[in-house]
Amino acid sequence: MRGKLILVVGLATGYVLGSRAGRPRYEQIKAGADKVWNLAPVQQVAGAVKEFAGQRVDTVQVKAGNATKKAVRSLLHLDDAPAKGASSKSAGAAKKKASTTKASTMKPATPAPASADDE
Repeated sequence: MRGKLILVVGLATGYVLGSRAGRPRYEQIKAGADKVWNLAPVQQVAGAVKEFAGQRVDTVQVKAGNATKKAVRSLLHLDDAPAKGASSKSAGAAKKKASTTKASTMKPATPAPASADDE
């Protein structure tokens, strides 16, 4: 269903932008699109999508921020240091992964101090 909707919107957009029928045809298409947009079922779906997106915006911001930090750290070759706020379990896994995957190509990392979790 989603694919069909994207196809229809893409075809309509392409037709409008590429149409050589001139301004009158553009105005006719625009008027038809406005009629469809203002239908109650379309507005209900648009409202539901807006509400859903509003509820998920915090999650998206956090995930986008984490992805950005990860990309920057990777570009700056800071992959060995754990990120701020990382749990000790995930930080330990990251250290283990970094030491096993990069040991042959990078200089050895300084040993981490022993923590209570290691005992």
